[in-house]
Amino acid sequence: MSDSSLSGLGAVFGHRGNLLNAAVRRDIAELNRMFLERALDPATGADTSFRLPAAAVSRLAAASLEARERAAQSPVTLFELSLPRPDEFFDWRAGAAVADEDSPGSERRSCAEARQSFGLVALGVARRLAEGMPLSPRIAFGFGASVESRLSGLSPCEWFRVASWPGLIRPRWPSHSRYWNLLAGAAEGDKDTELSWAYSAGVCLLEYCEREPATVVPGNPRRQTRPTHRRPPAGGSDVPC
Repeated sequence: MSDSSLSGLGAVFGHRGNLLNAAVRRDIAELNRMFLERALDPATGADTSFRLPAAAVSRLAAASLEARERAAQSPVTLFELSLPRPDEFFDWRAGAAVADEDSPGSERRSCAEARQSFGLVALGVARRLAEGMPLSPRIAFGFGASVESRLSGLSPCEWFRVASWPGLIRPRWPSHSRYWNLLAGAAEGDKDTELSWAYSAGVCLLEYCEREPATVVPGNPRRQTRPTHRRPPAGGSDVPC
């Protein structure tokens, strides 16, 4: 593992000079708990903002509350946040207005409300971190370097609107369904070492994410290019470090 990877792990797991203190870890766990509730709810779990791999959903849904709580204690969020560019946000707003007129169904509204309520809370935590502990949101939320300043510059009206953008929230490790199963299995177990290893593996995988700009199609917002992961060598582990 690279020196930067080791430094990032130290920051996350509470070594000297850590960026994520106990209060931050508590807030991340609370957000993860809320995220899992929506991911496991059939009404909101189909939304791309909260959609986890089917196998992980089945396993976590069948797990005990204690096991899901253990999964939520991940030192980084189980989701990531991505602010829209002004142009794609404008396009989405125009497309959403047309879609709402054509199809004002209760299911659409329910998903939008769930996304917005969660987005408001997550953005609030992220902004507080960005203003009080610079760099920490990049670890905790997967922010790019330019997002923190943009987040602090949002007006209350923009904040409220961005919270409902379908591209704001996405589960982490989208290309690694095996990791989600690993996390679920470790949470079900009774060995803290296995769970700590799963947390570490998740942070390690983030080192291999290559973020590209997100794109939104008016009327059908979705991300076409988001974090992809380098394929591990043949015969190797699913975890590349």
